[in-house]
Amino acid sequence: MFIVAAAITYWVIRFLVPLVRTWVAQRKAEPAMIALRIPMARPVKTLPDTLCNYCAYAHIVRGYGMGEELIACGYMFPAREVLFRVHECTDYRPKRERNRVEIASERAVCILPLDETATDFHTVAAERDGEGES
Repeated sequence: MFIVAAAITYWVIRFLVPLVRTWVAQRKAEPAMIALRIPMARPVKTLPDTLCNYCAYAHIVRGYGMGEELIACGYMFPAREVLFRVHECTDYRPKRERNRVEIASERAVCILPLDETATDFHTVAAERDGEGES
């Protein structure tokens, strides 16, 4: 009888104890990671930008909503409303266009003698006789 009791105890220790340990470990452990299925992001189709946004003659009024925008072309009087996105315009003039003064002054740059005092400026400039200018 003792041999039977020893055999049962051996098999219980052999198989049930590891099962109990894994069950306790699973209960105490944090939940397993779950697999998320995230769909691939598709690019949102946006409308092309209108030429009126960069025109000097355009009068643009924008609201808070996405579609709240009024554009009026002020090239001629009275201003006419533009009801569509403009791709090309014969009356287009950029808002930031260089004027004649800026174009002329970009070529007329000279290097001043900064190492001399103001009293010696005329003598140094006469000695240089135009050297150092672009």
